[in-house]
Amino acid sequence: MQLKIDLHVHTDASNDGVSTIYEIIRSAKSKGLDGVAITDHDVPMTDEEAIKISKETDFLVIPGVEISTASGHLVVLRPRRAFPTNPQFLETVKNAVSDGSVVIIPHPTDPLSHGVGEEAVRSVLSFSLPLEVMNASTLRRHNRSAIELAELLALPKVGGSDAHVDTAVGDAYTIVDAGARSVEAVLEALKSGRTSAHGTQTSITTMLGMRWKRLSKRAKLKKARDEVPS
Repeated sequence: MQLKIDLHVHTDASNDGVSTIYEIIRSAKSKGLDGVAITDHDVPMTDEEAIKISKETDFLVIPGVEISTASGHLVVLRPRRAFPTNPQFLETVKNAVSDGSVVIIPHPTDPLSHGVGEEAVRSVLSFSLPLEVMNASTLRRHNRSAIELAELLALPKVGGSDAHVDTAVGDAYTIVDAGARSVEAVLEALKSGRTSAHGTQTSITTMLGMRWKRLSKRAKLKKARDEVPS
């Protein structure tokens, strides 16, 4: 079964995200996706949350988190523990893998997006972690270098939009060869490397719209803080 999954999506639970989970899912459905992984910055989605929302929306939601490690960002799908602030990269990978979670290295060669870089990727080569080689929010040259690195090291390739607004969801995605339409089947396929990366860059128009909404979100938060009695 070929499933079209966006493996890297942020909601308004991320401080720089501007769309609700329900807006995200509505957009994902309209673009023909079979599922999304919710990977908010250092805010893990639990299995219980994912199951509840999946049932409410009749859509596959994979719980995850994007961890800000000391070396850069790391995506963990179905996290099984609370990770400390600014954890060490290698220790985080070891712990997540031992928990049975799926670990993805996002935008690995993009320093502007907190990519961990080639040296860090090589340090965990024995785990055969998938590399995100198609990220709709990063520059094309960084995606090209990520593809080259994945091919050099014979690592699985995945794609994700890195969307922080609903209209960007699905701009990049992964085709997963899964045995069923379920979180368990998708994660097992990812562990086995049965994936391919697809998509394109998010448009300038969408990016500008996201930045406007982000400014509006910050202004509302500031107003709310200012109105709190001292």
